Amino acid sequence: MKGEHCSRGTVLPRPEVKGAEPTGFVMPPNKIQEDATVLENLNYRNDYYQITFAAPGISSRVEPGQFVGLLLPDSPELLLRRPFSVYDADPDPGTFSLMYKVVGAGTGVLAGLAAGTVVNLLGPLGRGFPAPRPGQPLIIVAGGYGCAATYLIAKRTDNPGVCMLGGRGAEDVLGAEKFRDAGFDLQIATEDGSRGHHGLVTELLAAELDKGPGDDPGIYACGPTGMLAGVASICLARGLDAFLSYDQVMCCGVGACYSCVIKLKADNQTGWEYVRCCRSGPVFRASEIYWE
Repeated sequence: MKGEHCSRGTVLPRPEVKGAEPTGFVMPPNKIQEDATVLENLNYRNDYYQITFAAPGISSRVEPGQFVGLLLPDSPELLLRRPFSVYDADPDPGTFSLMYKVVGAGTGVLAGLAAGTVVNLLGPLGRGFPAPRPGQPLIIVAGGYGCAATYLIAKRTDNPGVCMLGGRGAEDVLGAEKFRDAGFDLQIATEDGSRGHHGLVTELLAAELDKGPGDDPGIYACGPTGMLAGVASICLARGLDAFLSYDQVMCCGVGACYSCVIKLKADNQTGWEYVRCCRSGPVFRASEIYWE
């Protein structure tokens, strides 16, 4: 999740949502509203931060790829909750953390929250990543703070895997040490060549798949929409599918405002239908998204 969304007072047209939500969708049954205490709010690097909360209710319920809606305290002008993917979670001792980048007013306020501040949270929200099969080889592709949505997959599996992290420059490659500590092989790509492969992280994915990583690898990705489209193209061209955490701008995070709709394939005249990313996703199969 980006953590910033439509500004207060913006009126958005409500698109027609055609048909039902995708088969098998279930609203998270365990979402709660919880007052969480900030334990630490660290400057990870440049404009990137990692904030950790004491929140035993959410930390014990969250699954990889789910997100929370965060209500900024003492900020009445920032009316709506900010959506953030849960980066890490430890049910015992009841903590979880978010990785975010300061990109606007909301994340600017978030970066200034001191330890001891109480923040109201709603979560876990959305449909996260499915668990891999036992022994299934895994490939995780993350662009920038797409690491936030994907790290829990690596942490919670014993399966062998490789993690591919990409960014514009070395300063945008995040979470490498945590994926390595989780036992994943690490590959890095930067667009300016300042670290790892000089190019796109999707080029690493194509090369890895062409080596033959085993039968039906579990492929998980999160990052900018262009990167996700590249992952989808590469996988589908090779007869593979992938699970993508779609980084869509959200206003409410609970399906009420229709600001986060995306197109999924459908058996109708147009060949697609709108679904709400916050309810039906944010995780979708690459094969079910209607790419334009």
